[in-house]
Amino acid sequence: MDLALTDLMLRAAVFALAAAGAVAFALRARDNAVARDAAVIVGGLGAFAVASAPGVYGALGPAAFLFEAWCLATPAFVWLLAMRLFRDGPEPALWRHAAPLALVLVTMPGDYGRFELGLLAGHPRLSGGLLLAGRAAAMGFVLAACWLALARWRSDLVEERRRVRAAFVATLGLAFLAMASSEMVFGRQGAPLGVLVAAHCALLAVAFAAVVFAAAGGLAKLSLGQAAPPAPARLALVADDAPEAALARRIVEAMEARTLWKREGLGIGGLARELGAQEYRVRRAINRHLGHRNFNEFLHGYRLEAAAGRLADPAQARLPVLSIALDCGYGSIGPFNRAFKARYGVTPTQYRNMRTGGGAIDETAAGRR
Repeated sequence: MDLALTDLMLRAAVFALAAAGAVAFALRARDNAVARDAAVIVGGLGAFAVASAPGVYGALGPAAFLFEAWCLATPAFVWLLAMRLFRDGPEPALWRHAAPLALVLVTMPGDYGRFELGLLAGHPRLSGGLLLAGRAAAMGFVLAACWLALARWRSDLVEERRRVRAAFVATLGLAFLAMASSEMVFGRQGAPLGVLVAAHCALLAVAFAAVVFAAAGGLAKLSLGQAAPPAPARLALVADDAPEAALARRIVEAMEARTLWKREGLGIGGLARELGAQEYRVRRAINRHLGHRNFNEFLHGYRLEAAAGRLADPAQARLPVLSIALDCGYGSIGPFNRAFKARYGVTPTQYRNMRTGGGAIDETAAGRR
């Protein structure tokens, strides 16, 4: 079969599957920002297959501009989705939602300007610079998304979300990184037809996986990063007869009696070695029986509670905050201040002044869990 015809058929198949996946996610996106981002991203695969096809502007006319804009904006949506999925915390700041539009506004004029079209016709250097900046920004968004997926993979206690992290990087991350960098690799003339056929086969597999994921109810996994974390407790057993329940008790006893939380650099692997238990079982016990989604959150709970108690003690009012931070397992004052304020809503110094100066602080309003 002719390679050009094969490429065209593959593009059509990618578009059809991507559209089906986008619709499947969009139907569940009424009150779910994760599903909305997923719909845009999966649809972006199809938009890329259309916008990069030869002769698309002659065939579709002005509608081709919409496909290109969608394609250009998608890497920023990959970044937004990663923030929602892999960070336990508030929604991304409002200004971050302008990133997709900014990416389009930077890249599209440069893309057309190099062909003597649009607002930048007759300005080849400016067009080339904007296009390069847009492509670099797109790669930056995708790399940042992959970093968010991998950075806290080890400390993530939610088993389903750990699997989503790996799948995210292996599919969406690599696919969009390849699309964003293709022009830098092959230049203005584009990739050879044989490479395009192989690339569209890979995109077809990604689009098919997205459809299967949506049909299998994978949205519940995608929503993990968006759901509010449960209120953690020192020891809240879900099932007394489960093997991890006994392990959860051992974890609490070791953390409190041996003050393991004071050890700088303590990780999930180190705790597992201390207990002589398998790492995945320790992770599961902390998540399912102690109500924590992230090991660092679990560890900081002990450290910050101890620090808050010492800051509220009038007998230690003259002790430097840095000394308390170091005694509680922090290597420097910066991470301690950020973690303390995130938990209590005030800085350590403000907390001390409120406690020792006769002031009061609303623990619930301050975010103490």
